[in-house]
Amino acid sequence: METLRIKIDEKGYTFTPLVFLLFIPVMIIAVSFNSIVQEANMIAAISIGGDVTHTAVTNIFSAVEKGASDAGRKAAYNATRKVIDENSFFASGQSKTYIINNMLPILNNYVITVCRQIENQTGREIFINNIPITNHTNATFSARDINITQTEPFGFFVNIRGGIPIRVVQRDQVFEGTLPPISSYVSIEGMEDPYIWINSRHRQSNIIYRYPHFREHGNEFLFFFDDNVDEDNHRLNFLWDCLNGTNNPGNITPRPFYFPNEHGLTFFDRLENRSISLNPNNRTRMSTFILGDPLREHHGREDVSRLDQEYFRGVRGSFIEIGTGQNRQTMRDPTGAVFYLSTFYKNYFGLEDRYN
Repeated sequence: METLRIKIDEKGYTFTPLVFLLFIPVMIIAVSFNSIVQEANMIAAISIGGDVTHTAVTNIFSAVEKGASDAGRKAAYNATRKVIDENSFFASGQSKTYIINNMLPILNNYVITVCRQIENQTGREIFINNIPITNHTNATFSARDINITQTEPFGFFVNIRGGIPIRVVQRDQVFEGTLPPISSYVSIEGMEDPYIWINSRHRQSNIIYRYPHFREHGNEFLFFFDDNVDEDNHRLNFLWDCLNGTNNPGNITPRPFYFPNEHGLTFFDRLENRSISLNPNNRTRMSTFILGDPLREHHGREDVSRLDQEYFRGVRGSFIEIGTGQNRQTMRDPTGAVFYLSTFYKNYFGLEDRYN
């Protein structure tokens, strides 16, 4: 076996053929390593580009979700104002149609504006429904892409159908997919109730805010209206809190809270002036109370139940007495009027005729 030999000539050290062969693997490793580095750099660049594209797609989805929520609330508010300002309720089943049609230009404008900003910031081209976002005016979504559902009294869902094509392009990188089904919650709290305003002949303005003390227990609602009997002030708490509601904002008549009521009316029923709800899900319905007696001359008597639906139908009620002996008095609402309630709703709320 040849031993490793190094000889010296006039130019310095030289290597025998065997020594040169030992350096070949080192050279191969060096070349391979250089290739790996280049490949890694390329993968990193692709990864960075892909991450931007993925972020752009995610932001599009978020824009649709937020736009639907904002547009839905604006359209719901416009629906209440249309009824109040025109003194005319929507026809049967038309309140949801109005809200969808009213929200479309708001939703489309929002999504188009956000997508153009994404294009400017990322250098990507965005296509929705196979049309470049730069060519969209206000027709990204149409009424057939949207429906409204409701599962509880104080808001509803705007649902945008899935399957709408989405494409994000950057040179040779392309994301092609479809919009997933999107549901955006729209709160109706803080909106005026046109049902109360018109039916009380423009004498009472109620704002929809939820009564804070109710709880759900199984299939039942618990209201705790008589959790505390205040004999000195002849009040039942939390019934008094519910009647006092928003506590006299702007020095106007207090606006009572709203509470879930499986026999009540949904937000859309109120926009259409229904006496019986169309929604088969009774967990979506609500009620409130009427303060004072704004329709006294219309009813021709005082003893009308102050639950909103019953009051406008003229259903008779009876008062609640609190205290004993000479201290016994009938309960009054925050306006000073005697509070009446039907036997049905006294039983529904678990209230008694007399508290001693």
